Amino acid sequence: MGHLELKHLRMVQTIAGAGTMTRAAQALFLSQSALSQQLKEIETRLQTPLFYRTRKKMLLTPMGRKILDTADRVIRVMEDTEADIARMVSGETGELKVGTQCIFCYRWLPKVMGAFQEKFPNVELEIGNSVNALQELEKGIYNLVISVLPEIGGNISTTALFRDEMFAILGPDLPLAQKSRLEFIDFKKENFISIRSRSQNRFYQKHLKPNGIHPKRFMVVEDPSAMMEMTAAGFGIAMAPGWAIQSQVNAGRIRALSITRPGMYLTWQAVFLKDNASLVFLQEFVRLISRSGIAALPIPINVDDGL
Repeated sequence: MGHLELKHLRMVQTIAGAGTMTRAAQALFLSQSALSQQLKEIETRLQTPLFYRTRKKMLLTPMGRKILDTADRVIRVMEDTEADIARMVSGETGELKVGTQCIFCYRWLPKVMGAFQEKFPNVELEIGNSVNALQELEKGIYNLVISVLPEIGGNISTTALFRDEMFAILGPDLPLAQKSRLEFIDFKKENFISIRSRSQNRFYQKHLKPNGIHPKRFMVVEDPSAMMEMTAAGFGIAMAPGWAIQSQVNAGRIRALSITRPGMYLTWQAVFLKDNASLVFLQEFVRLISRSGIAALPIPINVDDGL
């Protein structure tokens, strides 16, 4: 029986996380045939299959799950060790100014901040709300922004963090709450409750306004908890990521519906200047967000699984 190497553990971890060979190959910057060959080689070495091959998804066998558990532990220890050594070698001190356009991120951000400050006690950490990521980065207001900006060039680098499905949330007594999903035109029938102003609301500017759809009223409520209470009370429709509303949906206080058959998705990214890419503490903050498990959180239980 052959010996496992770190690259094999990363391969199994990536395939398990991606779910398909195509996505895993893209993540590992390999051709699908090359990845298939590498997986076959390690399964031959171990004399056991690690995945069940199905049409739509790669599923872990019991032996594969054991390898994945080991991979998660070993890779985490390796990453932590590398970060520890980098801090010891560089003696990093300074200031990390983080702007976020993800209002609901304050539900998980404190945990990330705590882990970061434990590792970098000499780095001042500042958190604020971002409105225009590019301008704020260029002016030095922030040196890292959590944003949904599309891919951009120049002196800007981006790292994908996690993917949200955005749901329409509304009180269970509203007539629209009985639908299996909402279409854009449904937003014309109710008040739209938003954390941001009309000009800064991405959903309104990208999907409703271009289609000539204007809600009965556009209500700005800057506090996420207040927005949730207003939707639960039947004042209108709002938008929120699935992981942020799980408890409210489970309690039956609100309904969460996908928007259109494909659903509405946002990929959150860490956006920073290429000049700052080498900052050890910046890269560690990004890594801590990626490891925080946001993408693994469940979606609302009353969403139509057939979407």
